[in-house]
Amino acid sequence: MAQESKGEPLGPVLITGGCGFIGFHMTKHILDTEPNSNIHVVDINTTRNTLPGVEYHNVDITDASRLHSAVLQIKPKTVFHIACPDSMVVIPSRFQSVNVDGTRNLLSACKAAGTVHAFVNTSTSSVIHDNVSDLVDAGEDLPVLQYPQQKRVYTLTKAVAEADVLSANRVGGDASMLTANLRPATVFGERDTICMGKIVATCRSGRGGMQIGPGRNEYDFLYVGNLVDAELLTAKALLAAYGKPPPPDMRVDGESFNVTNDERILFWDFQRAVSASIGLPVPKDKIKVVPAWLILFVAFLSEWTTWLRTFGAKQPPITREAVRLTTITRTLNGDKAKRVLGYKPKYTIHEGLDRAGKWFVEEKKGKNNKMA
Repeated sequence: MAQESKGEPLGPVLITGGCGFIGFHMTKHILDTEPNSNIHVVDINTTRNTLPGVEYHNVDITDASRLHSAVLQIKPKTVFHIACPDSMVVIPSRFQSVNVDGTRNLLSACKAAGTVHAFVNTSTSSVIHDNVSDLVDAGEDLPVLQYPQQKRVYTLTKAVAEADVLSANRVGGDASMLTANLRPATVFGERDTICMGKIVATCRSGRGGMQIGPGRNEYDFLYVGNLVDAELLTAKALLAAYGKPPPPDMRVDGESFNVTNDERILFWDFQRAVSASIGLPVPKDKIKVVPAWLILFVAFLSEWTTWLRTFGAKQPPITREAVRLTTITRTLNGDKAKRVLGYKPKYTIHEGLDRAGKWFVEEKKGKNNKMA
């Protein structure tokens, strides 16, 4: 069990997307550290990743009326806004409705409730990255990219949400809602279906030894247990600052923070470490290096044939964007979170992989037992 958190109590707590990957871990973390907290989860699907002692509300945050009713009923003191569509499933209208409209609905509902002291938004580090060029030790001082420098609809909508969240900070004076954004590096862990889950599927299909390009590109990955620690530290700092004038330094409200594991790893070493964590180690002589240009060409064909066959109704099995993200350097500077929030990762990457790998192994055993 996690160590009991210090400072002002969080509750009542509202977590959007609390039945998803990150949201589940956030919910569990609060249960572990503040077992007496009144925790509410708002999610579009409350039949998965549930925990005893939590009240679940089956609400789509794009439905402004139902969301307002839920928030007015909950009267939250602390809000963790985590709900977000899968960034790799490109549905621009869904990105707009959830990331932009949903965030605005939530901010409006929180304002109407008048009970929220701390609002922590889980954003993305890609708001400062074009997802094409190398990103090296990037800090929060870099500008948030707009179109045409940023062409990814998911990221553009997350950038709008970030700006809306910061604009809602201290509206009405010191004794009003305080807000902050977190920009995590690529998150992995138990119950992960986006990053580690897809790598696990690749490794189990026998392709764990495949490497695109020379493999010299460094990455920042973040274990989910460290991210939820950072979320909690941010919320506690906002609660401590509520009702007080903003400090001249060490300010948390109205700010954005990169969150990393404070260690770098080569992207393809990480993939092979995932494979090892589920009992499928890849010997060095089994690594097969494929030129990046070849896979980019295959992705180009995949995109166009899928579009021609479905007129854009389905996602291609491989995209050029996904290929590029495996071949570029993507590292962040997390000093601000360490200095201002007092954040320090509790789990190394390999400790996180060990914990998550065991979960994926057990999950597969459970599925096999059900089928037997």
